[in-house]
Amino acid sequence: MLLTAVVLVDKIRVWVPTLLLSSSMVPYATTYITFCLPTRIVSKQLLQWLDNKLYTSYLRLCSFVFECLSNVSINFYGDISEIRNIRESALIISNHQSNVDWAVINMLASRQTSNGMEYGLRFVVKSAINFVPLFGWYIFQHGYIYVRRFGQFVPDPLLRQFKNLRELNEPFWLHIFPEGTRFSRKKKSLIEISHEYAKKAGLHVPQYTLLPRAGAFTLALMELKDTVEYIYDITIAYDQTRLPNRMGLAPNMFEFVSSAIGPKGLHIHVRRIHISEVPLEKEATKQWLYDRFAQKDKLLQYFYDNGNFPDLFEKDAPKISFNKTIIPFVGFFTALMLPFFSKPVRNIYIGTVATSPFLIAWLHLRKCV
Repeated sequence: MLLTAVVLVDKIRVWVPTLLLSSSMVPYATTYITFCLPTRIVSKQLLQWLDNKLYTSYLRLCSFVFECLSNVSINFYGDISEIRNIRESALIISNHQSNVDWAVINMLASRQTSNGMEYGLRFVVKSAINFVPLFGWYIFQHGYIYVRRFGQFVPDPLLRQFKNLRELNEPFWLHIFPEGTRFSRKKKSLIEISHEYAKKAGLHVPQYTLLPRAGAFTLALMELKDTVEYIYDITIAYDQTRLPNRMGLAPNMFEFVSSAIGPKGLHIHVRRIHISEVPLEKEATKQWLYDRFAQKDKLLQYFYDNGNFPDLFEKDAPKISFNKTIIPFVGFFTALMLPFFSKPVRNIYIGTVATSPFLIAWLHLRKCV
């Protein structure tokens, strides 16, 4: 009986981080909708400030999960000193091999100056995410950009979001995964297609990434070239991929946070590139991106050979301050417990969840996707 209970608790432990982050979107969306409705009363500047505070609190809850609970060792390489103490708008590109990668970018944002810059973080994401209840609607409001992986390319939704970013009166990071999907040894057909295209085009044949797609990056570069001064080229690697039985497979969220299998180390290499170094002609931009990913592939080869990247800046970096993460954790945890003790709160949350189909419909009627 006791052994069964221990096994059950261990299985539940794996799901706790996911349940915490996903269910927290209900009180999050409830709060955001409450502020959004009286838009004629609340000024645009005040609404943006409130949204930034709310968004930062959620990303710090994510930091609590992905840094504090996971107890991962974080190692920084490259041009960290150039970006650590400034807040600037930037386009960010990185390799993509895990559903933890976005949290890694957040780890960088949380260390921008002493107060962090999580509020400025936006991502280009797959259009399918718009169907995720509440979350899909909210992230568009905060400036995320939806792109279609299949079918006809529709630029209008992207152009509107780029316009909104240009009009922001604060710095932002716009992150793009140029590969378009996660690299995994299990995706043999995708890897073969990537290799065949590279060979035919006379490009470097990548072993640890997919060949990048230049569409979203090229459009972002053209639309934001007068707003963004730097590009951050980030390469991410996980110690778990080097384990003999992993065969290069990156950890998923469950394994990253809850797995007892080690070593649990994270390696983040950053290159800060002035936008003047990037050619603006379409084909030249595409070639520049191919070249960056060829360098990225060589960096990953170095990692698999040596267990680290060159240009070490900080080994086993201190975790984000506990004081920054504990308040969001307590706040969201309390908000999640309230409906168990308060019927009015429970009814409000049910009402929020019930709006999901209408919010998804709103995205499509407004042609945001």
